[in-house]
Amino acid sequence: MEVSRASACASVLALGLLYVASASAAEVPPAEAFGAIPVISAVELSPNGKILAWAETTAQGAVAITFDLDAHARKRAFPINKDVIIRSMSWADDETLLITVSGYATYGQVQGKYHYNVSRTYSADLNTGKIQMLLMRGGARAYVTGSTLLAWRTPQPKKVIMSSLDFSEVHMREQTGSHIDVGRKDDGWVRQVFEVDTRSGEGTVIATGSAYTDEWVVDKTGKPIVRSEWNPQQEMFAILVRNGLGWKEILREEHVGTRDLFGLTSDETGLIVSARSAAGRRSLWLLPLDGSPGRALLEDETRDISNVSYDRITHAPVSASIGSEVHWLDKESEERFGKVARAFKGKRVTVYGRSEDGKRILAEVDTPSTPPIYYFVDFAKGTADTVGEAYPRLIDAKLGEVREIKYKARDGVTVPAYLTLPPDSNGKNLPLVVLPHGGPEAHDPNEFDWWAQFLAVRGYAVLQPQFRGSTGLGEAWRLAGYRQWGLLMQDDVTDGVTAMIEQGVADAKRVGIVGASYGGYAALAGAAFTPDLYRCAVSVNGVSNLPRMLGYYREHTGTESNATEYWRDHIGPSSDPQVIAKSPMRSAATFRAPVLLMHAVNDTVVPDDQSKGMARELEKEHKAVTFVSLAGEDHWLSQSATRVQMLKELEKFLSANLRADH
Repeated sequence: MEVSRASACASVLALGLLYVASASAAEVPPAEAFGAIPVISAVELSPNGKILAWAETTAQGAVAITFDLDAHARKRAFPINKDVIIRSMSWADDETLLITVSGYATYGQVQGKYHYNVSRTYSADLNTGKIQMLLMRGGARAYVTGSTLLAWRTPQPKKVIMSSLDFSEVHMREQTGSHIDVGRKDDGWVRQVFEVDTRSGEGTVIATGSAYTDEWVVDKTGKPIVRSEWNPQQEMFAILVRNGLGWKEILREEHVGTRDLFGLTSDETGLIVSARSAAGRRSLWLLPLDGSPGRALLEDETRDISNVSYDRITHAPVSASIGSEVHWLDKESEERFGKVARAFKGKRVTVYGRSEDGKRILAEVDTPSTPPIYYFVDFAKGTADTVGEAYPRLIDAKLGEVREIKYKARDGVTVPAYLTLPPDSNGKNLPLVVLPHGGPEAHDPNEFDWWAQFLAVRGYAVLQPQFRGSTGLGEAWRLAGYRQWGLLMQDDVTDGVTAMIEQGVADAKRVGIVGASYGGYAALAGAAFTPDLYRCAVSVNGVSNLPRMLGYYREHTGTESNATEYWRDHIGPSSDPQVIAKSPMRSAATFRAPVLLMHAVNDTVVPDDQSKGMARELEKEHKAVTFVSLAGEDHWLSQSATRVQMLKELEKFLSANLRADH
């Protein structure tokens, strides 16, 4: 059955959402149109298909909204503390909404000494309006930064299944602090599974792991039946299956790293896990629970599997992506997707929510050049009604064209990238902004990017290189970034700029580099180590001093933590002369281009002294530098006001240094 779009034109008003006039095609949309946090997000459909829920951004903070589809009216609103951000929502049952939030917290004997981003899950009762924190409000778990919701819809009324680190009293407790990750030694913290009452928030332990338990998987009833173990000291990974009262090992691997557990097959006879193909690509495997040999479910010779999606009712994995292509693991889910996708040809369609009977679903539709729109699809009526637009002021705006390109690095290796061109541009002799992604173990997805589009509509070509060290292109590509900060990873970025100049896309006299997090490091490294290439550099929440960054993780998470070990492996030892030399803060004298530094005050990933220290060193060398503090903001720029502030500062700085035509 085809889904009609005839009723999709005015449904924003029908659902009672705030309507904001869009910019005309002839106008350049303001910073607020791109930087404002999406008006609605985390849209979810109740199991009976009658209630919608979404997170709505207001001047007072985030609010969880529920809407009665049959009555065409809002049912109840749940205001959330203005100091936290709604990250996701789900339904436990038709009367209970689960809301996961994150916020800034401090721990330690000295107030304010240790800063962390903490996540918590709350239940919201539609009948009473009561909001209740689940599991994490007291005892040792109050010092843990987050928990995992393993099963949000179970056969037991008002019960969900969660896992969290907890302190075992059989071990000596050395100190009270926030626990970020499993330690590299047995320190008393173990990962346990709890059955949690959504009305009281209290949890009962139903399974206990070891000091090395990494992940849990539960069946349809919420019973824990699979767990993984990772011993980093021995580099040993294992998967165990419940066998009566004990556990049976069905997989053991040494010196190859960990696997992700994506969940059980629909018949619960097998486990879907990540694996590495013979070509070194991340793939999906089916591992039978009876211990028989596993087999590949989905793999590609050149690209990694990513974005595994789950059924909102059964929790089973139903699809995985290879680049922008979706591959299905579940036939019913594929059929629902096909019906919707035919109505939105040429667009990226994500079908992610549904009613229990499958007759009503939710879909998100976008392209790299058009922002997301959420649709409520009723198969019985054959309609697709707009729930809302993530960026309503951009609906009619003419945005940049996004191209997938490749260029040759200096060693002959082909590097993929995205190139966004200004609207109606001929793609020649343009001011260029290089926008390397964060991570660095991450990648730019081929979807709407508010930051790149903000720059493109202001006349800049935007290059986003997927340099070595990025994910999505195989294990060898990812590992090639290890201990290559300021070296190979940076060379790939530099070679992308050279390619754009040689192809005539970029004006060599008008090239700037901009980035956040690792991308901020790349921007500073570009200005420090290739000073003749860039006219200006912008770092947002970026790293400038590598030894100091390593020291921050040692102090913050412990000398033996997985986080400390990971960054030591990836960056290199803090005493390594190369690590010291590739710290832009140590090379302030080599800078020639003006630098703009912006940093969130509440950044718990990269502390703001990384930018403050960089500013001080540049000032000592009498270099042109501007430092902007983003008050109340976190590492991910989660607030509209500071996102907009960042974009306005960026626009002013780039205009002054690259002189783009508007």
